[in-house]
This record gives sequence, structure tokens and C-alpha cells, in this order.
Amino acid sequence: MISKNAPDSKIETGFKTLFEQVPGLYLVLLPDLYIHAVSDDYAAATMTRREDITGKHLFEVFPDNPDDIGADGVLNLKTSLNSVLKNKVAHTMAVQKYDIRRPDGTFEERYWSPLNKPVLDSKNEVVFIIHRVEDVTNFMLLQKEQIAKDKITDDLRARSSAMEVEIIKRSQEIQKLNAELEWKVTERTMQLESLNKDISDYKFALDTSSIVAVTDQKGIILHVNDNFCKISKYSREELIGQDHRIINSGFHTRDFIRNLWVTIANGEIWRGELKNRDKDGSNYWVDTTIVPFLNERGKPYQYIAIRADITARKLAEEQIRGLHADLELKVQQRTQDLEAFSYSVSHDLRAPLRTINGYATMLQEDYGQILDNEGKRLLNIVQDGAKKMGMLIDDLLAFSKLGKTDLTKSKIDMRSLVEKVCNDLTRAPGFKAKIEIGNLHPVIADPAMMNQVWVNLLSNAIKYSSNKEKPAVKIASELRKDSVHYSVIDNGVGFDMRYADKLFGVFQRLHSSEDFEGTGVGLAIVHRIISRHKGKTWAKGVPDKGASFYFSLPAENG
Repeated sequence: MISKNAPDSKIETGFKTLFEQVPGLYLVLLPDLYIHAVSDDYAAATMTRREDITGKHLFEVFPDNPDDIGADGVLNLKTSLNSVLKNKVAHTMAVQKYDIRRPDGTFEERYWSPLNKPVLDSKNEVVFIIHRVEDVTNFMLLQKEQIAKDKITDDLRARSSAMEVEIIKRSQEIQKLNAELEWKVTERTMQLESLNKDISDYKFALDTSSIVAVTDQKGIILHVNDNFCKISKYSREELIGQDHRIINSGFHTRDFIRNLWVTIANGEIWRGELKNRDKDGSNYWVDTTIVPFLNERGKPYQYIAIRADITARKLAEEQIRGLHADLELKVQQRTQDLEAFSYSVSHDLRAPLRTINGYATMLQEDYGQILDNEGKRLLNIVQDGAKKMGMLIDDLLAFSKLGKTDLTKSKIDMRSLVEKVCNDLTRAPGFKAKIEIGNLHPVIADPAMMNQVWVNLLSNAIKYSSNKEKPAVKIASELRKDSVHYSVIDNGVGFDMRYADKLFGVFQRLHSSEDFEGTGVGLAIVHRIISRHKGKTWAKGVPDKGASFYFSLPAENG
């Protein structure tokens, strides 16, 4: 509760602080779409600083990702904001893919659930637009990952789709409820026209979006808003004069509660997630910020707790974690079954393959003189097929053994390892590629497996650039905060990025065996080895303009 006798500047500063620290992602825009105010959470979520974006045009700060030809975030947001300016009513947008520019200039994939709300003056003119978003990126990306894994069984796909529908439905219900609450808060705001306009805007945004309670320095509740009453199922009369033990669920430890009180009693802001209990005995989760109001001596005389209901998110996270664990177990079991099957089939195929090879050789040696040209051609086809089958079996066995071989890690001088691999490859007949080796950071990994990774990647690069007049291969690495990234870039035939997800699969080929020899297992082996080292593999390519293959290893390994 704020004293009516407090100076306007102090009140304005207090509400500005509250708005900036309110849990949630908010912007206050002027009618010309220049940024007027930014909440802390919004700046953190968009990797910006308040002082860098305040006073700038919204789309200057947040442009579309130029690398995404289908990006329509700016267009959709501009359409929504124009609707708000024209119709002077709130507009709720569907979930948007709107990538955010990192400080280094690159873009990070993001998904948002936006709401744009006008703030009107006494003449019914729009003076501000409150732009609120919810970052749903983690859910959308996790959903994509689940969809990929859900190919294992139809049942898992159905469960994932049902969960997506339910979450979207809940999101729509929350947006509808927020719209109703915003209208109620608008009515209350109109009664406070005598207050400073900026203060009204900050309070409006706070009371609309949050669950608010004010207590004295002892924790006795002095004020609660309607959202607090609704989620706790207590009336305002039942809450005033009580402390927060009335909604204590008993979930948090004494040390947790003690740390909360020590923090705010020292005049510091406390942030965290709390599990509370309503009047009916049901538990709910709230994302909480507690802000101390300090007197002239710097001591707290009141606390304002600002909360947001995250119960649905917590339930969804728990369900997703359970589903993710089930999927991981099924993938692990299926992988083990496939490895055992591959190993068994490969061994069983060797005996008949040796028989075919043997008889074909005898035919060539004993009857080669009496065979006509067609007979010799057919015999060569049999021998070539047996040879290719042998290569497939060898690669399949190598791939199968990777899951059973223990890692023997040691520090590897990557440059020395790559130079040795290159020296071996350059001895091959017809070799003509120019190989450029850049700076390669050392790592701790299994030397034999890393040797196989480089052999497979460099063999691919040399093979697929061999039809160029001046084939070239570049090798480099880059040290990141948490990992080391290695790259192999060639100027060969490249590939269509639409099929990039097939590159690291077993027996997956993007070019015919007539054009380029191979079994389609080499990159699958690379992917398996890097995955066992807790790293990642990916690739980029353009048809007839070369390909770039990358893998990363955790930085703590080097």
C-alpha cells in the first residue's frame, strides 16, 4: 500500500521500479511504436539492455531474421499494433516464430505468445500500447524434438499431439481470462485520472497481469488484489490481517523460507518460485518477486509481492519430463535391439557371401575361356555385388561395435591427428585436393574414435569435391564458452538443406552410388562417436557450391 502523501517523484520512481521488476515480459510503446519502457524480464529474454533500446523504434531493435526466408514476425506484429491503434481495443496474437538478434549479430530461434493492449487517455485517444509476450520457445523446440522421436510408435505421437492441443487450449483460456481482467483494471484506472499518467500506466500493467499482495514489515497482509483472492480462494476480508502462513503448503524447507525473509529484511529483492495452498487444500505454483519499500533510514516498512500463476507450466513440464524419460528409454531399448540385430545379421551374411565369392572366382578361373561377353558381364556384376555387400557388412559391424566399445580418453593434439589422417589420404591414387588446416584446439577424447571421425569426414570432403577443377578442403576449429566446434568445408557438389536430416542416418545417401562410391554409413559412425562424447553434429550445404560439416565436443574435455 502506498501512502497518498508520498511525493509524486517518489511514487513515480516506485511504480517504475515495480514495472521494471514485475515478473513477465513487457514493453510500453508510444503510438509511433517507439519504445518507452522495458521490464527486466523482457530485456533478459530478448538479450538486450534497457538503456540500449529505450527511445528506439520497435522494429529497429527487433527486425526479422534475414536468414529465414519465411520470417513474418514483423509483419504480423505490425498488423496487430495497427489494429490496436485503429480499433483502440486489445489484440491477442497467435503463437509467433520471431527470432531474436544476439549481441554478436546472429539470430536465435524464438517462439512467443503476444498480447497488445492500448492505454487510453480521458479523450479516448491511445497514448501507450502495452506489449506483453510469453516466451514459449522451450516448449515449441521440445515439441519438435518429441515429434522426431515420436516416429518410434504411433501411440507416443498421439500422446504428444494431445498434449500440444491441451497446452494451446490452456493458453487460449489464459489469454481470454487476461482479456477479461484487463477490462476490469481499465475501469479502475479511469477513476485515477488525477494521478500522474506514467504512474497510472505502470500500475495498470502491474495489476492487470499479476497477483499482488502488500504486507507490513512483520509480514501481516495489508492489501491483496482480485487475482490473489481468485487463486487463493480466500475473500479479501479473510486475508487482510493474516500473514502468508495462511497459504503455506508446507512444501518448502525452513531454510528456504528463512533465506527469503533474510533477503527482504536486508532491503534486497527476492525472486523465486513458491508452491502455495488455496482455501480448498489444492496446491498452486507462483513465480514471485518480493520488493521491499524502504524508509528514510533504508529500512523496509512494507513489502509488495508480485506473483504470476505458473501452475499450468509446472504441470506441463512434469508431463513433458515424464514423456521425455519414456521416449529416451524406448530409444535406448530400440537402439540396443537394432545393434544386436545388425551384429547378428552381419555375421550370418558372411558365410553365404563367401560362398558366392568363391563360386564366382571358380567360374572365372575355370570357365572364363568359354564364357561369352554377356556371361563375363554377368559374372562381373555378381562379383561387384558381392564386393559391395562385403563393404556394407564391414560398415554395419563397425557401426554396431561403436555402441559396445568403451571410451578410453586422453588429451589429443588435434592438429597432429588431422595431419596424420591427411597424409594417409593424400597417398590415394588420383588425389588432387588442396587441404588447408587452420588452428585446431586440443581435446580430451578417445584417440581411436577421433581418428575415425576425421577419416570419415575428410574422405567425404575429398570424394564429393573430386569432380571440381580445383578441389579444396578447409579444416578449422573455434573455442566457444562451453564447447569446441570443429569444421570441415569443401567446394564440392554440396546438397539440398531440405534433406540435411538424412545425412547422419545409417545407409542414407543424397547422391547415387553410380556418381560417388560409398555405403552411407560413414557419417552415421561420425554421429555415433560424437554423441558418445556428449557432442553434436550438423551440416550446411548448397547444391553444387560445397558443403560444411561440423561437430562439437564439450569444452571441459579440453
